[in-house]
Amino acid sequence: MFNSCIRSIVTESIYPFMKQKVIVLFVFLLLAGLFLAPAYYLANAASQQITVYLEGVPLQFEVLPMYQQGALMIPLRSVFEEVGYDIAWEPDTKRVVLRGSRRTVVLIVDNPLYSVNGVVCRAFNAPFIEQGRTMVGLDLLEKVAGITVTHQDDLRGIIRLGFTKDEGDLPGYHDDEDEHRLNFIEVLLPRGDRVGVGESFEVIIAAPLVEGIFSYEILYTYDPDVIKIKDVKNPFYIPERDFYLKKINNNDGMVKYTQTTLGYQQEIPFRECLAVLEAVAFREGEVPFLAENLKIDLLDNTAGTMPAALEEKILSIRQVR
Repeated sequence: MFNSCIRSIVTESIYPFMKQKVIVLFVFLLLAGLFLAPAYYLANAASQQITVYLEGVPLQFEVLPMYQQGALMIPLRSVFEEVGYDIAWEPDTKRVVLRGSRRTVVLIVDNPLYSVNGVVCRAFNAPFIEQGRTMVGLDLLEKVAGITVTHQDDLRGIIRLGFTKDEGDLPGYHDDEDEHRLNFIEVLLPRGDRVGVGESFEVIIAAPLVEGIFSYEILYTYDPDVIKIKDVKNPFYIPERDFYLKKINNNDGMVKYTQTTLGYQQEIPFRECLAVLEAVAFREGEVPFLAENLKIDLLDNTAGTMPAALEEKILSIRQVR
């Protein structure tokens, strides 16, 4: 009788509890496997020495390819020289100029924007310098030079690339480069494209890939109940070279900034910045920087209009909690 009671207690009370614990443990191990396996895979891939083949031939690198934020980055010189590009490094502006038979590419270190025959593109990862070599992502290689990934084995560290030789079939190519050139205007907002109510902030308007801007005018309209403009300026303004005018009207929500070069210049270098808007957030809302409320006119040294494309963005203002 006693043994029967014990068996009954174990069967009815302990076994179900143990069964439940086993199920919970099984689910935990299953989930751990799902999350830890990819993490191990990525860590192993990131530490793996990578061999890159172009049309079956292994490439030689002074700096080895590496992963950055999950993206494979490759020294551009070894690849582009292999497919026939001339490469020029401009240390003052941190620019890399790549010249192919029918294509000119301009990259700026630490900037995801680059131009191909005047057409502006954006890379997933900005080029960066590693031990004196400029590193670029596979997406840039594909858009710029028609280099595609035909095989990728991250565990074994093997990347095989193919090459499309006809540049005319690639995006960014035009027979008449000047006819199709579109100059890119960049809008840089505070981190995360958001600020808190009561906070001061800056918005930078720049044309990092545009040469030959003799003069320009920026007209920005905004909701004066949401933000107030404290000042507008160009930190790279040089009194001996430039002349500027500015107007701020916080009642109507309008700011205008005009800058021009003094005297004629045959060659005008890149302008690091067009203007910086210094503002303060008054209440919650959205602050657009769109083509309809941010007008930018660029002129060259012949007073000719330089067509421009704006990087449209929206700043979000929220209560700070």
